[in-house]
Amino acid sequence: MSKLFLTSSILATGLFALTTVSSFAQTTPKSTPIPEDPIETAPETLPTDEVDFVFSEAPGDHVIGSDTAPITMITYASVTCGHCGKWFQDEWPVVKRELIETGKMRFVLRPLPTPPAMLSVTGFLMAECAPEEEYFSSIEYQMNNQETIFEAAQNGTVQEEYSKVAAQVGLNNDEEINACLSIPENMARLQLSQKRADAAEVQGVPAFYVGGQAYKGKQDGTTLVSLISSMYESGQSNLPESALKKDAAHETEEGHHHEHEG
Repeated sequence: MSKLFLTSSILATGLFALTTVSSFAQTTPKSTPIPEDPIETAPETLPTDEVDFVFSEAPGDHVIGSDTAPITMITYASVTCGHCGKWFQDEWPVVKRELIETGKMRFVLRPLPTPPAMLSVTGFLMAECAPEEEYFSSIEYQMNNQETIFEAAQNGTVQEEYSKVAAQVGLNNDEEINACLSIPENMARLQLSQKRADAAEVQGVPAFYVGGQAYKGKQDGTTLVSLISSMYESGQSNLPESALKKDAAHETEEGHHHEHEG
């Protein structure tokens, strides 16, 4: 695989991203919608005021978990969000093992690119090209190797790291990588995720929604497992009142959501 080619592809994707991806920054409370029709062949996307499936699983969502799980969590995250990376490294294994693999909860991941756009959009587009059953593996890989990717971007060796991401999703040569990064439907998918985030009034990432309600409690795995397990055992689908309010500890924790701008 040509490093020069991969670098050019990533740069092209980065330039594309800068004109299409939201300026939804981890340091700003609101996002700016992605411009319509980023390229001429992109499929038409829903206007913001008509966006659907904001608080429920949508056709085409990336989902892990049993079809019969009574509770669904929708999570917005970015592969270049420092707090998202830490959550996936430290809390996700517990959540997946105790809630998803036990059939208690179904988990929807909606991509919400954040700065640096070149890395975020490239990473999400490559994940979109993975077989559906491998999508979460690609996201996990990027979250677990986030610091390595950031360092490579700073020292000029990012193409080597994205060669690994590409190979992990089955992109084994220049032609396949170029084709992956050029699929307009995948960029439109990111646009639609942005629109749903705007409609849900997402203020920062990671953001969690359960049963159509914004979860504002502590985000550690132990707390989430206890909460969801309690809801599961009692047959409840709505979050308890305590989970809808931020406590002082969470206010401090939430400030870390936005610490990395790239």
